[in-house]
Amino acid sequence: MKNYIKGDELMVFNNSKSLAHAKSHTLSLSTNEIDISSKDYGYWGASEAGNLAWEITSENLFTEDYDALFTAWVNKTTLPIVFGYAANYDVNGLGQNQTEWAPDTAKKRYSGTAIITSLQINANTGEIATYSVTFKGVGALTPLAAQ
Repeated sequence: MKNYIKGDELMVFNNSKSLAHAKSHTLSLSTNEIDISSKDYGYWGASEAGNLAWEITSENLFTEDYDALFTAWVNKTTLPIVFGYAANYDVNGLGQNQTEWAPDTAKKRYSGTAIITSLQINANTGEIATYSVTFKGVGALTPLAAQ
């Protein structure tokens, strides 16, 4: 039987610090296509793999941590990003002596450098405010083996 990974166990880290009060994360991998259609393919289109790209989106409860992301966006700062397991994951949440999640270097994770391409605040009546951030990869997303 396969061991399934719960979404709660995977997080996004910036400078080895998790994004506070995360609700969801999405890692998207894509390949840009190069059109190689020609008469040789008749009516059929044809493509070749071009550049690879990656992007991570995160939705979080709105906290003061947003300010640091806003500053990084305004300054067009590249950020070190890790997508992987939380070392101190507990189904009961953070313990009393823990203030934040840490990346688990004993398990596989993905690391890269990114820029912020989108920041969005959602402030709906009767709900807790949230924000969404999109990190667009600058260069490779590297799988890091467990240490």
